[in-house]
Amino acid sequence: MKRPILAISMVAAALVVVAILVKPTAETGESPSGKREALLATLAPRAKEISTIELAQGAKTLRLRKDGDGWILPDAGGFRAETVRVNEILAALASLEKVEAMTSVKERLGELSLAWPDDQGAAKLVRVLAGEAPIAEVVIGKERFSPEAQFARLLGESQAWKCSGTFRSTLELVNYIDRQLMTLPSGDLDRFTVGGVEFTRGDAGAWTAAQVEPAATLLETQRESAQRTIPELLSRLEIDDVRAAKEYPEHRLIRVLSRSRAIDLDIAKDGNDLWLNVNVERVADQPEPTEEVERDRVTALDKAGARCAGFEFKLPSWRATSLSAILFPPPPSPESAQQPAPGTQPTVISPAGAP
Repeated sequence: MKRPILAISMVAAALVVVAILVKPTAETGESPSGKREALLATLAPRAKEISTIELAQGAKTLRLRKDGDGWILPDAGGFRAETVRVNEILAALASLEKVEAMTSVKERLGELSLAWPDDQGAAKLVRVLAGEAPIAEVVIGKERFSPEAQFARLLGESQAWKCSGTFRSTLELVNYIDRQLMTLPSGDLDRFTVGGVEFTRGDAGAWTAAQVEPAATLLETQRESAQRTIPELLSRLEIDDVRAAKEYPEHRLIRVLSRSRAIDLDIAKDGNDLWLNVNVERVADQPEPTEEVERDRVTALDKAGARCAGFEFKLPSWRATSLSAILFPPPPSPESAQQPAPGTQPTVISPAGAP
């Protein structure tokens, strides 16, 4: 029971901080912005009840759901969201205070990007729920600068307000996850296998390549690229999206060995994108590390493997470009396919006496 209570306390703490910031000062008896009414006065008192947050804008939606001691993204297969990002949403909502009443004419709400439903995709709808019941439903419209102000209204009311504070939370799922899956310094990578070729690091740090499968698919130029690209990929494994894992007809496997752990990177091609499935397992014939630094490194790999189980991750386009050249090279053109490979042409000896 302690872990859910801790998570609830973290959410409540985020809202309490906002409340302290707008608390009347001892010197003046007023807050720095004067005596103002919170747009969502019921949000902070009911912080412990919050179970779901929904954001909608145009055709995009984002859902965050409470799960034990943290938050998950149901539309990303239940991948864990960053709690600090969730707290930023709640804190931004709680900080909105009414400064000035604007229009209450429904037909004019669109001028402040406060119409809902919004055919233009300019307004945001934010819903905070306790179970299925809404705690707060607010439409977020245009933002003003110098001084900062946010136009907003409660969904059930036509009265628009200019509010102090801002709400800049986006609906891009990638902004609510840890985009770095793992970090494996190149010196911790002992060897890896891809395309039927095994690469081994020597004592001086140089890589050697050996064909381990009869039908190896890597050309010499691809082998040279793999020696650079694969260690770089794992030194800071970053992603652009996440979703529940599925099977693909076209995929390639990279198996990486790092002391007592094997890291399988199953990379699939989906259109122009590359999606990555990660599995971390112990190498049976390798001893577990005894030094604290090594134990911490292995523990981090194990945690990354557990967090990745059941999900697949979209690689950034700049990374996908270099990997595609190694794993999914385009087929040779008909012209080049008809030409024999260099060094394979038969030697032709002219008959004796021929010119």
